[in-house]
Amino acid sequence: MMEHQPIKKLIVLAGPTAVGKTSFAIQVAKYFNTEIISCDSRQIYKELNIGVARPNENQLSEVKHHFIATQSIFDPYDAGIYSQEVNQLLRKLFEIHDVVVMTGGTGLYIKAATEGLDILPPKNEQLRQQLNFILETEGLQALQAIVDSLDIDQSKTDLSNPQRIIRAIEIKQGVTEGQKPLDTSFFTPSYYFLNRGRQELYTRINQRVDQMLKDGFEAEAKSLLPYRKLNALNTVGYKDFFSFFDGEISKDIAIEKMKQHTRNYAKRQLTWFRNQGSYREISTDVELFLNIMKLG
Repeated sequence: MMEHQPIKKLIVLAGPTAVGKTSFAIQVAKYFNTEIISCDSRQIYKELNIGVARPNENQLSEVKHHFIATQSIFDPYDAGIYSQEVNQLLRKLFEIHDVVVMTGGTGLYIKAATEGLDILPPKNEQLRQQLNFILETEGLQALQAIVDSLDIDQSKTDLSNPQRIIRAIEIKQGVTEGQKPLDTSFFTPSYYFLNRGRQELYTRINQRVDQMLKDGFEAEAKSLLPYRKLNALNTVGYKDFFSFFDGEISKDIAIEKMKQHTRNYAKRQLTWFRNQGSYREISTDVELFLNIMKLG
């Protein structure tokens, strides 16, 4: 009897910011003697470091990571480009490894890499709900990336209006059936998202922000102030400190807003992963997770 399922496995370890994905993924990758693909739409930028909680040098030296500090904020980049680059990389990695680990919190990037942006639900109501999740969790730029991937006539679409973008995608979906999707048939993804108790997660977020400030986040944000209009800088933390630099709010308020907006973002991330239907919620107990892997 022929085996139709690919034996190569992509373990997706997603979850909200500050939940502990990096250390968890490193331990899992070590167990499988494999490499890690980052799916974080901000850690990919060279110029963003402290404010996006990029893995430190020790962590990067423990396991080979991909898509960390590989792009510049000055170069155009989106989920569509990411999906193509990940697809090419996975073909190479699966020649060497049976298992590859993907980790990060950018749900749209994960979806793009494992399903392709042009794989959209056929029913308009389901499609609209999904597009609204993308808008809430990844912002307007993510919808604009879908417009690009579907080759929608942008001269007839107001790209600053999310509802018109969503409508344009809905209309286009009716004529893109049969469009060649991203070929992901050579691997099987399994999706997990890490979670902790809400208060524990929020405490970790607050502590992370405090540590970022100790590590020099204010200076990093100030150095990026001239480039604030770039999409890459439309990011929690940086935006709050830009308001402080403008004299609109005090530094203490900027810090509190940074913590609050990061907590809000974590909540939106959890909503995204819970609503995808393909993710299994797991604790941050690595040994327990590896036992699950052994069993199945």
